[in-house]
Amino acid sequence: MDIIIRNHAKADIFTAIFQHMKNFTDHINIMFERDRLYIQCMDSARVSIFEIDIPSKWFDEYRLTGSTNANIGVSSTLLYKILNARDKTHTVHLFTADDKLAVNFTSVDKTTFDKKFEIPLIDLDSELLEVPVIDYQAEFSISSAHFANIIGQLKIFGDTMEMKCTEEMVVLYANSQENGKMCVEIKIDELTAYAIEEGEELVSSFSIQYLQNICLYNKLAKEVDVMFSREYPLKIVYFLGEKESSDLGKITFYLAPKIETE
Repeated sequence: MDIIIRNHAKADIFTAIFQHMKNFTDHINIMFERDRLYIQCMDSARVSIFEIDIPSKWFDEYRLTGSTNANIGVSSTLLYKILNARDKTHTVHLFTADDKLAVNFTSVDKTTFDKKFEIPLIDLDSELLEVPVIDYQAEFSISSAHFANIIGQLKIFGDTMEMKCTEEMVVLYANSQENGKMCVEIKIDELTAYAIEEGEELVSSFSIQYLQNICLYNKLAKEVDVMFSREYPLKIVYFLGEKESSDLGKITFYLAPKIETE
């Protein structure tokens, strides 16, 4: 495996992808397939799944050696710390050699020093989960920064967010005996996009802590797409670039609804 990112904006995005991964898992399998880089992982509590899917043409150079895909296990925290040591003018070069992942930063700017790192690879026993294709009953797009801000405010009022989607609006609600309650009503004309099955009214509850962890990725995209169906996990997608782009990557989260207990 041998990949290079020369585009500084994309190098920033690639680094940010790993910044908050420790909130979901300590170790990851990175799958370098012929046409994409792919990561899938479930958190330790088995409440959420995240997927990272970046097509090979998103990178400036993307090569696989041999005839098979390359899967490597690494510490997500260590990989982020190394990527975060990159200076703005550095080109990012990742390749595998001698059971290690090498990460090299180089720059034509003589005031910026080159840096070279090696990470030991880890044998991880994990199987890919088949996420079923669902025709969601409601879908909407909203400013990712606004959505993150709302989730952060709701957390003050409880650890569970109730979401309700109707033909007129999306309602986000949290309450607790100690702190009171907060309700946010978002009318459909205040959303970038909105669709719901005719006559439907959908209600479900989700962990605010997990939503807040997901919203930490809000700086990667101007908008976030949210897909909602009764009795199915909430789907949240950040696209890494303009949706019309041919080399569009994305980060997808699936969050299981909270089960009501008596």
